[in-house]
Amino acid sequence: MATKLEKVLLIGSTGTIGYHILHAFLPKVASFKRVAIFTSQNTVGTKKELVDKVKASGVEVIVGDLGNEAQVKETFSGFDTIVSALGRGALHLQSNLISIAASLTPPKRFFPSEYGTDIRYSPVTSPSEIPHQNKLKVRAHIEALAREGKITYTYVVTGPFADTFFISRMPRIGLNMGNGTYGIVGPEDAEKQEKISGTTYSDTARYVLSAVQAPPETTKNATLRVSSFTAKPAELLKGFESVLGKKLNTIYTPLDELRKLEKEKWAEKDPYATVYTLNRIWYEGGSDFSRKPVALYLDEKTGEDVEDEERSKHLFEDVPKRSLEEVIKEIVM
Repeated sequence: MATKLEKVLLIGSTGTIGYHILHAFLPKVASFKRVAIFTSQNTVGTKKELVDKVKASGVEVIVGDLGNEAQVKETFSGFDTIVSALGRGALHLQSNLISIAASLTPPKRFFPSEYGTDIRYSPVTSPSEIPHQNKLKVRAHIEALAREGKITYTYVVTGPFADTFFISRMPRIGLNMGNGTYGIVGPEDAEKQEKISGTTYSDTARYVLSAVQAPPETTKNATLRVSSFTAKPAELLKGFESVLGKKLNTIYTPLDELRKLEKEKWAEKDPYATVYTLNRIWYEGGSDFSRKPVALYLDEKTGEDVEDEERSKHLFEDVPKRSLEEVIKEIVM
């Protein structure tokens, strides 16, 4: 295996999380042999200022169509690493992109779009979670190809995006600056609350860059769980009150009530049902990374994920660790 990943192609780099990943790479372009984004003609036309900035930073802009297999294959052939930041609406495209990458030699490193939640938070319940299905199919596909030696992969798995998780997007959950409330799902007794590991957009980007820059063997066929903080909801509330300099009125919603609303939203085919499911998973403790290893590696013989402390011990040493209050300040200030 190469001692360094040197030619990196970013896909979905002008979307919500892709934008942050792209900007993490811009100051580091000189440390790679080649960095490029693959984007559409529409993006070039509608985001001209961003595209010009990218070009000025030394990043190539390749204009194309992800649905054009010949074009994608020709593009992929010039890189050793493909980082996908495709959004939820385009996740179904990844399996075919992975197949194209796996048809090339030497084997490519592929970073699927894994950001926003841990889709394997539980071996019992994860497989049936509706929002996880596309990502689970992608994992099954790429892992089968990895066991055949046709591709290698790195999953950078984050907790809920702190930039949006904190802010109220649902009634009675999260921070509502307008009415000075903070909504918590679960018991009022902090001792009985589950921990949540969240990740900011900017930290997600830093972790992706770090994983690309790490020695390839330390991230080969790896599941890497990363976060900006791990805290109970009561601790998050205190952090917000400290940063904002005022008390917030706390609203508590029982988990059973959220579960009931979640079922109703799916029955109604409400497009917002996914948000209810993800919040239920998070408040149940499904994103508590403190109980899980930072890295797991595919055992190519058994297909199981296993720990390897020697391989993982130096991962992410270059990513700054911040306090909860520093993270909150980034979000609200």
